[in-house]
Amino acid sequence: MKNGHTFNNIHTVGWIFLIICFIVSFTAPQAGALSQTEVNPISTPDGAVILIIDGLGSSYIYPEMIPYALDGTTIEKPVARNISMLSDKGLRVVTVLTPSTEGEDGHSVIVTGNSGATPAMVAYTDATIYDIAHKNGYLAFGILQKGDIPEILAEQDVIVHDLTTSINDPQMEVIANFNYDSQYEDLWTSITEALEINAESAPEYIDQYPEGSIERYYAYNRWAMDTAIEVLDLMHQTYPEQKFILTINVGAVDTAGLYRRGEGYADTIEDLDIMIGELYELTEKNDLALIITSDHGMTFQSADGRGGSKSDKYASQPEVLRIPFIVTSRNLDNEVPEGEFGQQDIAPTILSVLDLPDEMRFTNGRSLASKSYVNFKVILPETGTVTISRSNETIADATGDDSYIFYGLERDKQYDIRVKTTEEPEMLLERTVYSDTDQVIRFDPMPDVSEASGDAGQKDIRRTLGSILIILINLAGLGIIFRLIKK
Repeated sequence: MKNGHTFNNIHTVGWIFLIICFIVSFTAPQAGALSQTEVNPISTPDGAVILIIDGLGSSYIYPEMIPYALDGTTIEKPVARNISMLSDKGLRVVTVLTPSTEGEDGHSVIVTGNSGATPAMVAYTDATIYDIAHKNGYLAFGILQKGDIPEILAEQDVIVHDLTTSINDPQMEVIANFNYDSQYEDLWTSITEALEINAESAPEYIDQYPEGSIERYYAYNRWAMDTAIEVLDLMHQTYPEQKFILTINVGAVDTAGLYRRGEGYADTIEDLDIMIGELYELTEKNDLALIITSDHGMTFQSADGRGGSKSDKYASQPEVLRIPFIVTSRNLDNEVPEGEFGQQDIAPTILSVLDLPDEMRFTNGRSLASKSYVNFKVILPETGTVTISRSNETIADATGDDSYIFYGLERDKQYDIRVKTTEEPEMLLERTVYSDTDQVIRFDPMPDVSEASGDAGQKDIRRTLGSILIILINLAGLGIIFRLIKK
């Protein structure tokens, strides 16, 4: 009889548990969802390659600028034909200033879009371009010779970086942070193996040239670029449907400026320029956006003197503060924005190019993407209907969720956005928005002034009472379960 009694207890417990779940499902607030509407066709790239050229100042590659040494003499500029060619194929921002000449901070600003970013900020949830990309199904890979702070390493799914950041003693390490579902297992294995093979070959590849030779600087950069091209080929041939961001940091330009003087700096840029041409051809073929930028620039004591960027006598110079920002993508128009911009504008621009209208947690930058269209993400206080109109003509509407993305709205237009919530008492909210860039539009949960002021308070009271009721039901159910088990 004891076994039968135990069975009955278990049977009763099971029914009580199901009843509690049933009650909770009807009394708990419904989770919101995200609806997507394509107002007009858009042409989103399949991913992005971010090339960070450590220590490259825009003064040395932009035709509008002449680089000067600390003593006032001019510095000979490198011949960078491919970089010049890319400048005519997409977005090129002439004046972009870095807020910090410390490399760690510069890399933090690039990925967070915050002008005061430090490595600690990178670690926060939703703080970086990688966080937003991951939420939208992207993967993140990295090849970093410099800028490999632990916080950025942790943002990548698979990454190879130089433990020593040294051209004379390179020690490449592969880190896999993959914690996705089994559907990515083959991809994870393929990328990891490819990076490990290249990491193992790096010392021999670079050591074929004597220490101190300019060819060794070239080889250091080329190893990173060759590895990047191998990853791009692998993703295109084997996983063409998977979107991703590949971040490359090449370190020899910065090191050449410090130890090879102005001539070695220019020579290293010219050699890298050849590889940039190869990289661009592949990104265009694979329908990827290409972003070229830097953490900071470089200046020199004299025309034949050594370079620097961090000490006081260097850090305030325009040759150090001005960094390049060039973007090519099929959804960008050829544009050179006027005005002065900041390094914090890079991250929002990257997200806009990828048509990811989400805000990073700490960003104070703005998108400079030269698209012919914009995207709006509209967030409601609760489930409702959104109607977007212009000149009293409805452009788009959607219903049934509390978050919406509208893709492909015309740029530089004025839109009226009207929201009507579905819960009682309903709220009517309106806002007029100018479409100069992608935007996240949040509607205040407070009701319109036409609504009775007491309604909001009553609604909050009902929600509070409902939450208390759910808790009491759960506690009562758990008490019954424990009593039955004890018996």
